[in-house]
Amino acid sequence: MRPLTLTSAILTITCTSGSMACGADDDGSVADESSEASTVDPTVAESSGPSSATTTDEDTTGAAETTGVDESSDDAGSSEDESSTTGADASEFAALVRGPLVTDDLEQAQAIHDMIAGGGMEPAEALGDFGHDVLLGTTILGTTENQFLAVDRWTNLEGAQTLYGDPEFQAAFAMLFARPVVPQLFERRPDWHGWGEIDSADDTDPHFFVVVRGRLVDEPDAVQPLHDQLAMGGEAPAMQLGDVAHVVWLGAEDPREFFAVDVWTDDANIETFYGNPDFQAGFAMLFDGAPTVGVYRSTDWLQW
Repeated sequence: MRPLTLTSAILTITCTSGSMACGADDDGSVADESSEASTVDPTVAESSGPSSATTTDEDTTGAAETTGVDESSDDAGSSEDESSTTGADASEFAALVRGPLVTDDLEQAQAIHDMIAGGGMEPAEALGDFGHDVLLGTTILGTTENQFLAVDRWTNLEGAQTLYGDPEFQAAFAMLFARPVVPQLFERRPDWHGWGEIDSADDTDPHFFVVVRGRLVDEPDAVQPLHDQLAMGGEAPAMQLGDVAHVVWLGAEDPREFFAVDVWTDDANIETFYGNPDFQAGFAMLFDGAPTVGVYRSTDWLQW
């Protein structure tokens, strides 16, 4: 494996600006993030009720999240679903990164991120990272404004574990955040009802991700029929409102950890859709406790 080249790059932008408090704690708006890197839970602030994009995307606040150094993958999820647009037999994994930026100055934050991503892109791609999407929090559904969100897609779990477990990467990565943040790893489940891809709205600027995290009330096989029923029933109306993708992942280490991204071409109908009491009641049945829901807008930060 080629050595990572992140530290030398990021050191060129260490705290040279008096307006940036490098390593400083966040203002407390991201209350669900642990100060211990190995247990950080970068979930967004809870909405007033469960939310799922066009098909079930709910997240539980009390769930123990999968860390970025998971040691095993879940074999399930490699099978195809006729309604899914993935059409791939090979497993696909995602790393979810969410946390408070080290500075409120978004230009400075972008410079730090882009330096890290620019230095890490080649080794990451060599290990299997084929997609890096970067968004920032809105205030919709109680999301923390400008909270950092990244979703990286991987062809294999081992490559993700190698990158996120590398001390050099960790040192550079930590400079972006006010608090320690650990990537969470998930395996895609194309056998769960969904549509589109997370890049389905890449030609629309801005576009929005609705991210749902939660712990399933039971084992995936027991919960999937309800999810799929709700998702199939909600697909058409959701798409009419602007939801062009609903993609489901389950925890690579603990498959009861649910992660879904719904992709919206605009934010006009998001709050109305997820605030519907009937919608909330149906999707609440999927989770052991209230899920968390966050709404994020696209950025021009370095991504691939």
